[in-house]
Amino acid sequence: MAKLGISKINSILIMVLALIAILYLGESFLKPITLAFFFATLMKPVCVLFEKWGIGRVIASLLCTVIVFLSVSGLIFLIVRQASEFADDLPELAEEIKGFIPEVQNKIASSTGVSTTQQSQMFEDQSDGIFEGLQTYVQGILQNTFTTFGHFFLTLVYLFLFLIHRSKFKKVILKYIHHKNRENGHKVIDKAASVSHHYLWGRIKVMTILGIMYLITFLVFDIRYALLFTILGALITIIPYIGPLLSGVLPVAFALLEGNDTSFMLLFATVILIIQLIESYILEPWIIGNEVSLTPLFIIIAIIIGGMLWGILGMILFVPLFAIVKIIFDHIEKFRPLAFLMSNVDDASVSNRLKEEKEYLT
Repeated sequence: MAKLGISKINSILIMVLALIAILYLGESFLKPITLAFFFATLMKPVCVLFEKWGIGRVIASLLCTVIVFLSVSGLIFLIVRQASEFADDLPELAEEIKGFIPEVQNKIASSTGVSTTQQSQMFEDQSDGIFEGLQTYVQGILQNTFTTFGHFFLTLVYLFLFLIHRSKFKKVILKYIHHKNRENGHKVIDKAASVSHHYLWGRIKVMTILGIMYLITFLVFDIRYALLFTILGALITIIPYIGPLLSGVLPVAFALLEGNDTSFMLLFATVILIIQLIESYILEPWIIGNEVSLTPLFIIIAIIIGGMLWGILGMILFVPLFAIVKIIFDHIEKFRPLAFLMSNVDDASVSNRLKEEKEYLT
């Protein structure tokens, strides 16, 4: 029995390592097809609505693909336009930062004993390496941008095909499932699609409301590049835990660099903090709720693994992917304890089955 248990553990470890290797090595193929799958779950109700209006499936799928293309392209256009304005103003910003540096140097000197002359010398010694690193970083961004555009084109193609052949894909998957388990298979597929759809739509709603609150705040406080910080701040909140933190830090740091007084900074930072609390404790529970039903531990694991394998896109996609894995585990007898471990709620079906199988709890 011990040998059998060890062999099972070894088999699971080999499967996990093989899956990680496939996800890493097949990144360029899997990223666009996975993104297309989530877009397809997002746009399926729209496609069905078009078909109810008498539009053929091919045209309806094409219209949904165009909607996704225009939405993403519109966001990219706004970001690029705002970023170009920001780049044009960089010399002016550099001068403002230079005026801010002596004050910072004096504070460092008073607290550490390192004179301003020594600080300037240290900066000059490191500046060449910093600018070389910055140049390499910018080149990397440009290279990744071209790769991303290629992936986005493939994503649109896959999305179009997924929407057209959505019924066929489901039938093919069910054909590989034993007839005794097909009803279970139907439930898994439908629930996985439902979780993906509601999670992504919920995220879009939260980002929209958050963006409106950010924009109003930035305009009231007369923060430059308000639209740029609004779009970036709303978009990066799709990454759980990390995103909301960055969305607040960026505008506060920029306002600080502009040399605003202490009372202004305290008030501005307080308003940003209140917005983030509203997002975390009101908007997310109300709009998204427990759609992914994952514990914070597994959400963090999903973010870390996704970031390591697929970068920023992985940090976004691996959370709903883990939720789908949990759904699959919940419907496979030997993996139900793992589903229970991953779940952030005491799911009745999982709990009842675990009570019947006491050996899993000992």
